[in-house]
Amino acid sequence: MKKYSNSLLLILSAVFIALYGCGNQNDEMESTGKPDDNIKGIPVEAMIVKYDLVQQSIPLTGMFQPYSQVDIIAEESGKVTEIRKELGDFVSTADTLAFIDDVIQQSNYNQAKSLVNSAYNNLQIAKLNLESDELLFKNNDISKLAYDNSVLAVKTAEANHLSALANLERMKKSFEDTKIKSPINGIISRKNFDIGSMISPGMNLYRIVDISRMKVKVGISQELINYISAGSDVKLTISAINGLVVSGKVERISPQAIENTGAFPVEIIVPNSGKNEIKAGMTAKVEIYFKDSEKGIIIPEYALVNKNGDSYVYKISGGKALLQPVKLNTIIGSDAIISSGVNEGDTVVVVGMKNLGENTDVWIEVLH
Repeated sequence: MKKYSNSLLLILSAVFIALYGCGNQNDEMESTGKPDDNIKGIPVEAMIVKYDLVQQSIPLTGMFQPYSQVDIIAEESGKVTEIRKELGDFVSTADTLAFIDDVIQQSNYNQAKSLVNSAYNNLQIAKLNLESDELLFKNNDISKLAYDNSVLAVKTAEANHLSALANLERMKKSFEDTKIKSPINGIISRKNFDIGSMISPGMNLYRIVDISRMKVKVGISQELINYISAGSDVKLTISAINGLVVSGKVERISPQAIENTGAFPVEIIVPNSGKNEIKAGMTAKVEIYFKDSEKGIIIPEYALVNKNGDSYVYKISGGKALLQPVKLNTIIGSDAIISSGVNEGDTVVVVGMKNLGENTDVWIEVLH
């Protein structure tokens, strides 16, 4: 009897284990979405259509450049006698950055001043002589030739005076050019000389950059250029500053594409912080947002089926996938905006369309 009870216990345990295993298999089948063997159809992935706002952006990569920069070129020759501004210093248009030995230039300037004074005095004397000769000529005390010579003397004196003034301006500029100044406010990013260096005309002395604002230049393809305009919002992510995200605006768009690439040059302006965290030469991930956001029925572009130039989707209804014509409004990025043919709440096939006909039994394997 005891032997019989043990056998019965073993049988019941085996049945329990078998039933438990079957239950787990059924649960696993339900969790993966696999249907009962009696259900026919082709497995597909589908989504429920929504009416939504699409804000698309153009992903690009760009490099920060100064908003403006200028190279200061020497216009006079001489030895550098003093340097007041060094690499990294902020300068304004009122600052003198360095001095060149100005002994010769100052001497020439002083001489030019004296020549102007001399020419002016000669002009006044010529005018006085002409006034005297006018009276004498009216009284027939001098010949017309003598009078004409006085007139000519005044004109010559006027020309000499103007020439002396022009020479004075040249000498003044030459003297002032021994004091090196910047035409813009900014920061010194290059310095190419030292105290005692001999400077000659044409030598590059400083580079001044204005980085209070930064500029990023990118190229936009002809397919996307009409989606942006001056003032379009831009988001920039800078990996060199721990992923810092800054905002900018499109400032300029070229009306002409670059010949060898077909891309349209676009300039983006980004305000810099008071600490000038953004440095010229840093790179950034750039996202330019489209000027107008489209709103409508949105499906992935890859869910569209093209037949003879027309657009279709597979709409699921009653376990069947029906080929449904749709009117395509536009494609923005990877999203297709549909103006008619499907409605919000409809279920459409997004993966598995190649296995379907015009009216096919399906079961939804994955619902997005």
